[in-house]
Amino acid sequence: MMKRAMLGAALVAVALIPSVSHAQRRSSAAQPLKFSLGAGVAMPMSDWGDVVGTGFSVNGTGTKKLAGSPVFLRGEAAVTIFGSKDIQGSGIKGSGNQFAGMFDVGYSFVTSTTVKPYVLGGLGLHHSTMKVDMTSAGGNKASDSNDDLGVNVGGGMRFRMGSRNAALEARYISAGDVKHLPIGLSIEF
Repeated sequence: MMKRAMLGAALVAVALIPSVSHAQRRSSAAQPLKFSLGAGVAMPMSDWGDVVGTGFSVNGTGTKKLAGSPVFLRGEAAVTIFGSKDIQGSGIKGSGNQFAGMFDVGYSFVTSTTVKPYVLGGLGLHHSTMKVDMTSAGGNKASDSNDDLGVNVGGGMRFRMGSRNAALEARYISAGDVKHLPIGLSIEF
């Protein structure tokens, strides 16, 4: 039931975006699509944090600012690899990874400084895999994977880094049993 509600909300948002975007395009020139690459640490949370270690995340994004508005749309592809962790001192090691495609709507706050804070949130499709290595406890290796609709919320700040725009961002991502907090730096090009 929750997945249907989230999917319904996403469809309504996607249906409304073209009309908002069309109205704003009439008032000013269209903004270009901007791409960035990012990397950072991913801290597992909740029960997921009990079975996997801190991870590393890389992502690529495409961002489109709506003309004449502080609102932006962003598509993202991300890969997160979680480190191995001894599950409660049992000698059984857990690790995992997640591949995600996400769509977010964001809002950039207007400031008079070169640092531009923003918030964002959205939905995504996540393929998560958990691996368990029980060989040190006399067992075998096993893995399980799931595909889930997930949600994410977060924020960050854009700033200049040399000749490029950069962003420092943190988000909470929840997809099925996998919950984590990626914190990363991205560079626009």
